[in-house]
Amino acid sequence: MRAQIFKSFTPAFTAFIAVVCLATAAQGEVLQWQLGDGGLSWRDNELNSTAISFDTPGAIQLVGFNPNDNIVGQLNWSEGFPQDFVSETAEARVWDNVPFKQSNLPLVDDDPATSSESRFKDFGVLQAGRTFFFDLGTRFPVSRIAFFPRPEGTDSRGRPYADDFIRSYKLQVNDGVRFNQQNLPIYNLLTQVDFTNENTADIRFPLQFVRYMQLNVTSANPFELAEFEVYGAGFPPGGRYLSNIIDLGEVANFSRLFWAVETLRQQEGSIGPEPDADARVSIRMRTGRDDTPEVFYKIVNVFTGDTQEVSESDYGRLSLNIRGPVEDDQDNWSEWSAPFADSGQQIDLPSPRRFFQVEISLDSRSILDGIRVNSLTVEHSIPPLAQQLIGEISVLEDPRPPGNKPQVPAGAPTTFAFDVRADISEADVGFDAIEIFTPAEPQFKELFIGNPPISIVPDSLIQSPESLTLFFPSQRQTTQSQGNLRIVFDAQVFVQATFFNAQVFDTQSDEAPQKVLPGDANPTVMTNNLRVLTTAASAQNLLPFFQIQPGIVTPNGDGTNEQTDISYTLVQLQQPVQIDVEILDLGGRRVRTLFSAMASSGSFTWAWDGRDDGGRTVPPGIYLARVAIDAERERFVRLGTVGVAY
Repeated sequence: MRAQIFKSFTPAFTAFIAVVCLATAAQGEVLQWQLGDGGLSWRDNELNSTAISFDTPGAIQLVGFNPNDNIVGQLNWSEGFPQDFVSETAEARVWDNVPFKQSNLPLVDDDPATSSESRFKDFGVLQAGRTFFFDLGTRFPVSRIAFFPRPEGTDSRGRPYADDFIRSYKLQVNDGVRFNQQNLPIYNLLTQVDFTNENTADIRFPLQFVRYMQLNVTSANPFELAEFEVYGAGFPPGGRYLSNIIDLGEVANFSRLFWAVETLRQQEGSIGPEPDADARVSIRMRTGRDDTPEVFYKIVNVFTGDTQEVSESDYGRLSLNIRGPVEDDQDNWSEWSAPFADSGQQIDLPSPRRFFQVEISLDSRSILDGIRVNSLTVEHSIPPLAQQLIGEISVLEDPRPPGNKPQVPAGAPTTFAFDVRADISEADVGFDAIEIFTPAEPQFKELFIGNPPISIVPDSLIQSPESLTLFFPSQRQTTQSQGNLRIVFDAQVFVQATFFNAQVFDTQSDEAPQKVLPGDANPTVMTNNLRVLTTAASAQNLLPFFQIQPGIVTPNGDGTNEQTDISYTLVQLQQPVQIDVEILDLGGRRVRTLFSAMASSGSFTWAWDGRDDGGRTVPPGIYLARVAIDAERERFVRLGTVGVAY
C-alpha cells in the first residue's frame, strides 16, 4: 500500500484528507478517507458532539465516569437557560432567578477558590427563595451531588468563607425525559434539608440518569457558593458525533463504509473493554455537491414574507428581523442515509459527489456499559466511472403516462424500458456492465446502445430472482461513446411505489459500482423517475393470480404428471403475513401442508406429488388446493381442484 495526502480548500474549512490507495485501475483508484487509528484527527474534523470523549488517543467514545469523577468539571458550561429544554446539546448551562444578572460560571468551574463571593451576602437582604438551575445538556449517570462555599480564606472582617454556607435547602432533579405541556422539566424532590451545621452538602442516592438540577435556598442567612459538583459511575444513554462537511477535493464515487468499535464497562472503579457490554453504534451519512447542506433566506418584504436566497456568511450578517428560514438543501444534498447495519456495507447514496458528512450515534443499553469507536473509513474512487448517471423507467408501450408516472397492474408481467444517460469526462473510468434491481426475476428482451440507439447483443447476462445484469465489454462506455443505454425487459411489480434501482460497474478495474440517479435520461420518455406505481384496481385483490397445472396427478412412477404445480402471486403486502398452502379432501380435512409460514409479496410455486403428510400416496379422487392469507384486517382464500388417478 502507498499513502497519499491531498490538501483541499473550501470556504467552510481547510482540511487535509488522508487516503490510502487500495488498487490502481487503468484510470482510477480506490481510496480510503479515515478517522482514527492512524488516520485523521476526530477532534479536528468535528462539527459538534454531545456526551463524547476524545481522551483515548485515536478514538472517540461515549463519555464514561468513575465514582470519583466530577461530571461538572468535564463539561463546557455557558450562562443562561436554554431556548429549548427538550433537545440535547453539547453545552451545559447554569442560571438563577436573581433579577440582576451576574455570572454563575464560578459555581461550575471545578475550582473551589472561585465563588459567588458577596452576591448573596448583602446586609439586611433575606436570601430565602434564591434558586439555581443546572442543565448538564444531556442525561448522565448520577449518584451524588455536593455543593459548598470556599473552603479556605476569610473576608475583610476575618470571617471564614467556609462559615457562609446554605443552612437549609431543597434539591430537585429531572431525568431529561419528563417534561410538561410547555416542554419545561418536571422536577422530582431529591432531598429537603430544613437545617444543617455542615458547610458541605453531600447528597447520595441510588444511581440514576439526571439532566436538570434545581437548588432552592430556603434559609434567610447570607451565603456563598464556590462549587456545585455532580458524581456518578457509568455512561449516559447516548452520545453523538457530527463531522464537519468533508471536502474530498474532487468528485468521488462512494463505495463502502467501515468502522471498528469495542464495547466498554465501568466496574471496580475503572472503565475497560468488555465484549459482553450492552452498547452499540449507529452511523448515518449524506453526500453533497457543495460545502453547505442548508439554504439560507433573507426576508425581503416583511409584510408579504417574500424571501431571497443568500449565502451563509451574508445570512450571519443580517439583523434578526430580516433573517428568513434555514432549510435543507434538497437540490445539492442527499437526505441522511438509513443507519448502516454492518461495517463494510455499501454506501447507497447519490454519487459521484465531492462532499459528505457523517453522524455517529453511540448508545448504551445499560448504565454501566459504553462503547468506543476506534476508526471510521469511507471507501471511495477518484475519478468516478462517470460524472453523472441519469436513469428513468417506463412501460415500453406507454412512455408518456398520465401524470408522467408509470402505472401497472400489480403482479402482472409487464414489459419495461430502462433508459440511462451517462456523462463521461476524459478523466473518468467508464463502464462495461449494468445491473438493474427488480422485484422478481426479470426476463431480458433487448439492449440498445448509442444515439441513435442500435440494438446490441450483450456479451453475457445474468438473470437472478432480484436483478438483471448485462455485460458489454465489447461496447465499453467511455468519453468517446454516446453514453446512452436502453434495456428492455419483462418484470412484475408487487407493491405500490416500487423502485427499480440500478448501478453500472467496470469489470476491468477494482472501482466500486456507481448508482444511477433518477432524472431525464430520454427526451421521448416523460417519467423522469425510477419508481413504478400500481393501478388502483389491483389494490383490491391480494391474490390476483392462482393456478394449478396440470389439473390431474398420476403418481405411477412413469415420469408423466407425477406432480402438479400450485402457483400464485401475492401483491400489496408491505409486511410478511401468515400464508398457508394446503391440500384438502372434499370433506375439508387437511391431507398435506405444502407451506405454512410468514411471507410477503411475490410469485410462488409449490409442487404436490399426490402424497399426504406421512409420505403415503392418497386414494384416487378429487382434492382441493387451498391458498389462505391471514392479512391484517381480513382473510383471503383461493381454492382449486386437482384430480389424482392411477
